[in-house]
Amino acid sequence: MKLTGILAYVFWPPAVLFLGRYDLRTDDTGVEVFFLLLITFILGCLHPRRAWQWAVLVGPAIPLTELLFGRSQNFAGAMLLLAVVTALGLAGSYMGAGLRRAMS
Repeated sequence: MKLTGILAYVFWPPAVLFLGRYDLRTDDTGVEVFFLLLITFILGCLHPRRAWQWAVLVGPAIPLTELLFGRSQNFAGAMLLLAVVTALGLAGSYMGAGLRRAMS
């Protein structure tokens, strides 16, 4: 594995923890979506061959945080949120992968 792939796996856990903590501390959805897109974009740039996995690994941080530690106990709402954040994560990671491939 290349250094950028290793760096992506090192960057992933603190980024997910940051996203979950930020979700508990704020109600600003726009900034949270920006952070989700930014994190998945960076991960997609670092490891473009596995762009799909970054959406699957980063996206569930928000609904899981809401269910486990948050104010919401609505399981159906969390599943809808999971679908939305996974789609946003896919968009961010594939934009990052596309930029990386365009630059190389």
